Amino acid sequence: MPETARRIRALLADPRSTNADIEQVLLCDPAAVLALYQAMEQARPGSGEELSGPAHALSMLGREAFARLFGQLPTIDQASLAAFLSPAFGYSQAAHAGWYAREIGRVTGFGHPVEMQVAALLQHPAILDLWTRDPEGAARASNAVRDGVASDTAFGAELGEELKTADRRLATAWRLPRLAREAIGDWDPANRLPQSISLPTRMAEIACAGWPPEEVDIESELLAQLIPHHHWDARSWWYHQTVDAARQLASWSHPLPARELLLLPGGEETVELPRLPRWWQQDASTNGKEPLQQALGRALRELATQSGCRRVILMLLDRERKRLKTRFAMGVAEDSPLRGLDIPIREKHLFSLMLSRGQGVRVTPGNLEKYRPYLRPTPPGRRLAGGIFRRTADRR
Repeated sequence: MPETARRIRALLADPRSTNADIEQVLLCDPAAVLALYQAMEQARPGSGEELSGPAHALSMLGREAFARLFGQLPTIDQASLAAFLSPAFGYSQAAHAGWYAREIGRVTGFGHPVEMQVAALLQHPAILDLWTRDPEGAARASNAVRDGVASDTAFGAELGEELKTADRRLATAWRLPRLAREAIGDWDPANRLPQSISLPTRMAEIACAGWPPEEVDIESELLAQLIPHHHWDARSWWYHQTVDAARQLASWSHPLPARELLLLPGGEETVELPRLPRWWQQDASTNGKEPLQQALGRALRELATQSGCRRVILMLLDRERKRLKTRFAMGVAEDSPLRGLDIPIREKHLFSLMLSRGQGVRVTPGNLEKYRPYLRPTPPGRRLAGGIFRRTADRR
């Protein structure tokens, strides 16, 4: 990923950086981790059986050898990442699987949670390979999974063989780490370690498929049997970890399933975000886990303060990515049309323009003619952004 390349170059140029610093970057990018482990296998055959993580591999390979390796790796073209279903989608799913596995390893007391993270990160080598060889086929399969088709079926159709068969073949050919190969193969259901790799891999698949309710219920029950009972309920733990992963992965251009948590049942109605009580602070008492609605409330209030706006709304795409809807509103009257915005993004209007450009637009009397084609009046019985902004611009 371009962000991996940028950060690694900076760390290699910084004499104060450590192998642990580089490891944290590599663990966000399955292709980079795979390249490092393959280089280790070529330099020292069989070393993959001993590695506890990328930092361990770096210490054995050496920074100079790693720098030469890294300089030879191709980088995904930034323009290709603009599409919703790009290689970043497959990388995101792998990175989330790794994140979940590491956190499961931590709460269950496994001695090397990063080893679990690497194993989960590389659980589907056939999918990562398909994104490289045939991105259109990988996108078709990913779309099918989001539409409810089983992952094995969707990717098997594009691979021309069963997904598990392809994963096992590549795991052997690429000499993946022992734990990764063990989890990809047939393992005893009583063995909790490969289960702790397989389950987060499935959790990541479900999260990236848009959180289908029945699948979430099944995996939440399995997760509840795995993590200690003194943690909060498994579903909430899963959601919290997804939000934490989003903070870590946001700058990588990875699609983030945390954003779709807002579209789950209970988030359909526009709600007024409450003020935070004075006693609430982000400190050790919250264990660093800020509730999602409180985090959004804080962010919107900061935005309102910095921009000087009295009203702030958060709009999100629906699951089909065809309509833009108001989800949260602050400082908006109960009868305001801003609370009920429901905008088809494939039509020509101001919001479709902003989504295509990735930057803000300020409409004033001075530039009204430029934006007039995007500011058509509101059709009868509909609440569209064009009509709202047209009336606002005319008044000003």
